[in-house]
Amino acid sequence: MYRRPVPVLERQATVKATAAAVFDFLHAPEQRPVWDTSVDLCRLEGEGVAPGSRLHLRGRRKAPSWVGEYVEVVRPTRSVLRLVEGVGMPFSDYRQTIQIAPAKGGATVTLRVEYRARGVLALLDRFTVRGRLDRALRDSARGIEMRFA
Repeated sequence: MYRRPVPVLERQATVKATAAAVFDFLHAPEQRPVWDTSVDLCRLEGEGVAPGSRLHLRGRRKAPSWVGEYVEVVRPTRSVLRLVEGVGMPFSDYRQTIQIAPAKGGATVTLRVEYRARGVLALLDRFTVRGRLDRALRDSARGIEMRFA
């Protein structure tokens, strides 16, 4: 059986702040709508950002609402959030990685999304889902840069 390769989208932002400060900002539920252009409301379930804790995200405008679970957290450099369930999510698999690396005078943030479109969208992915996700990542990277400008 042929399986399509998993699409991967990435965008970067360079900021003038420590990796720890950037990690804390990006993982604070109340700050998520500030930088993530597809999120209107965010709530963390559990004692904090750790493997197994869940994040409830309500989509902004046409973006879907979904629940993610942290499968990897390496403070202050990396987190991986995977799709657990979603209302209107066109994916059978979705993972969002936030990578933060120290850089001269600050830090570089890499936002990475890996996903598998569901059903007929898998055939139309290049013309539908991918463009929206790429724009959302681009706008979110800009939002991070503006926050630390």
